[in-house]
Amino acid sequence: RALYNEDELAILLEWDDRTESTPGDERAAKIADSDLSPDAVAIQLPIAGIGAVEKPYFGMGDAAHPVNIWHWESATTEQPESAKLLDARGFTDIQSRDAAGSGIVAKGSYDEGTWRVVMKRPLTTSLPESDLQFEVGNFIPIAFAAWDGSNSESGSSHTMTTWYWLLLTPST
Repeated sequence: RALYNEDELAILLEWDDRTESTPGDERAAKIADSDLSPDAVAIQLPIAGIGAVEKPYFGMGDAAHPVNIWHWESATTEQPESAKLLDARGFTDIQSRDAAGSGIVAKGSYDEGTWRVVMKRPLTTSLPESDLQFEVGNFIPIAFAAWDGSNSESGSSHTMTTWYWLLLTPST
């Protein structure tokens, strides 16, 4: 789900997960695969190209069509939940940037087998060459990825989608 106002866009990601993967927690380790890692979710957006005919490759973009990835990761017993911003031009060309510096805020909660994560960001940023600038009325390609830490998913081991469309519907 997504909603926006004149300043910000917020996206709610919600999915079922039988376990809250918390590295360092003995109870979580007992029911997980041998390599327990945090649960995580990501949103992928093209850096440029609202209205572009050609979408980036859905697996982290490509050299000609870079993407932003908003990545949220659940807490461990030693680290709080975190949000990252990645710029990717394919699987091997990935740069990390300060998520907070781009205005990305993320907060997650786990309750009775369901994760809910809200990520939000201003519609526009001061870096139009590095960040997608959201415009009302345009279809925006959007893709998602999720990691189940209890299932030993981390790094490139995860589920992912192809492109969907996000439309910030104009007011009537």
